[in-house]
Amino acid sequence: MKLLFFIFTFTGFINADVVKPALVEISFNQNKSLEIYLQFNLEAVMSEISSKYKDTKDSPNSDKYEVLRALKADDLFNKFKDYEKEFLKNFNLIIDDKKINLSLKSHKIDFIGYKKRARKSILTYEAKLENYPKNFSWEYYKAYGDSSLRHRLYVKDEYTWSDWLWVVGGKNTGNISLTHLKFETKFEKFIKFIKIGFHHVVPLGLDHILFIIAMALSLLPWKQLLILVTSFTLAHSITLGLSMLEIANIPANIVEPLIALSIAYVAIENLLSSKSLKRKTIIVFFFGLLHGLGFAYMLKSFESNRDSFISTLLGFNVGVELAQILIIFISLAIIYIIRSINFNLAKYVVNVSLIAISLIGSYWFYDRLVI
Repeated sequence: MKLLFFIFTFTGFINADVVKPALVEISFNQNKSLEIYLQFNLEAVMSEISSKYKDTKDSPNSDKYEVLRALKADDLFNKFKDYEKEFLKNFNLIIDDKKINLSLKSHKIDFIGYKKRARKSILTYEAKLENYPKNFSWEYYKAYGDSSLRHRLYVKDEYTWSDWLWVVGGKNTGNISLTHLKFETKFEKFIKFIKIGFHHVVPLGLDHILFIIAMALSLLPWKQLLILVTSFTLAHSITLGLSMLEIANIPANIVEPLIALSIAYVAIENLLSSKSLKRKTIIVFFFGLLHGLGFAYMLKSFESNRDSFISTLLGFNVGVELAQILIIFISLAIIYIIRSINFNLAKYVVNVSLIAISLIGSYWFYDRLVI
């Protein structure tokens, strides 16, 4: 029953239109200038709906958000230009104890698109500095919510980003020293992306967690289950790599419903007690290709160059694989414990869990098709 509790604990996230924290990247250039890149939900910022809300509809400003969300990209940007002066007052980038005046360099706002996923906006600001900076601090307006910050001394074709720093809305980072910036080695990047890959599955990847649980509940011998997991990992590694190289790009409104369908299908497949390893391996491989495209949407938000492509991809996949092994181990351990108490009860728990997973996957499939 613990497995069922784990599954249903997360179902409350199904309909949430979450306002994610802003991604903030600050590049310090050798010509005494800087660029600040902000990736965020512009409609939420202009409506002052912070990332504390699980659903934008929970905010008293939800009506304003919905009006802005319905605007075309150009119309939304024109609205923002009227708001920009207020926006620039509402965050503080302090360089050597002096607030920096920023000017807009570029902007990119997604088209209205898939309404089950918040629209992404990107603003890039720039500024000239009198001297090369020794330290800086960052503070984001509390009403906008949290932000995730990283910085670098920009060097062409080299990865020099700092680690991400999570900044709770309204708090100041305090002075961050720039005197000891160092390049990130490929090994350090590899280790970092192991953590990112693991974290993206556990606890963030509910889709992936349910798929792996459904696969584990086939209750195949461990050698055959290892073949399934290896097939799945190989498949999502292929499409993840191709997508990162901009070779394979499929819109989210196609991939996301198919990922949900894969969850339902694997659960139903195991309910029917099909024992054909070849059939299961082919199915899992095909669905792994879809999940790899899903991973790519997240991984593309982390900038990397061609030299670090292998360490990024390999580290991320190792992290995902470790998370998968953990999920399978926990799932099988729970079933084994229940089996040792009552064999028939274990069979009942497996069947009910698979039915629950198939229903959740089916609902997600329908929900993601409805735009």
